[in-house]
Amino acid sequence: MAILKAIIQAILQVIFTILPLSASAHSSAYHEFAHTADGTVSALTGIVHIGIAVGIIAASYTVFLRLIKECVGTFGDMFSKRLKGSSKRPARRFFYFTLISFVPLILWLIPLGKAGFLFTVLHKTSFNGTLLDDGVFLLITGAVLLAAAKQLTLSRNDKDVTLVYAVIVGVVCVLIVPLSGFTLIGLIFALLILFGVSRRPALRFALTISAPVYLVIGIVQTCIGESVGWAEGIIGAILGAVLSFVCVKVLRFIIKNDYLKFIATYDLGFGFLIAVIGIFQLALN
Repeated sequence: MAILKAIIQAILQVIFTILPLSASAHSSAYHEFAHTADGTVSALTGIVHIGIAVGIIAASYTVFLRLIKECVGTFGDMFSKRLKGSSKRPARRFFYFTLISFVPLILWLIPLGKAGFLFTVLHKTSFNGTLLDDGVFLLITGAVLLAAAKQLTLSRNDKDVTLVYAVIVGVVCVLIVPLSGFTLIGLIFALLILFGVSRRPALRFALTISAPVYLVIGIVQTCIGESVGWAEGIIGAILGAVLSFVCVKVLRFIIKNDYLKFIATYDLGFGFLIAVIGIFQLALN
């Protein structure tokens, strides 16, 4: 039974994470109806997140190999005093902008007294006894995705990621990662599309940012979460990596064929449903 549960969780967690469907909103809804929303986290969730990060890296291995090359090249240029000139290369700029997007994530460590750090306070929307905020955030997600889908059909995006866009993405990530109802890959991609960035660099940047974030979150959840059996852990890791690899390919297909509007419509519908349920929860309580 435990192995079957691990299989189902891994499949659903990967699908809702890679495809912009918000795994956190669906998880909150499940735990609310199952009366298990107590704020605890399972190590299996963290293991699957690690698998997701591995799958994303495998599906975009050429991008990550290029990033590693540019990282090594940066240190070499620093010693040879050629750092300024090398920043003109598109691959080097992409590497710099990726690093810049991670800088605002330091804000997660802002202490808020007995409430903990900023990240833990924001993360409490996943188990605060109501689905209203989850629904509202998922409605915002759906609206942004729908706007991006329309942008792709109405105009020709031809920009690349810039320093300003990288900073904005980093600031937005501070909120969308811990808050339940948002989706990391989908919202980064959608925001860049709305800024006029073309599809390929927008998705590439979204995947590049997401992989290390899921890796770190997964390691933390695995360390602090409730322990799971070794069999469930192995299954979760393997399914997480394999399915995320496949889902990244599916996401590229969805974006290429302008099917993103269907994902956005689902998010709007499910977000509205759980928001209404959340209103009733508040009224009854």
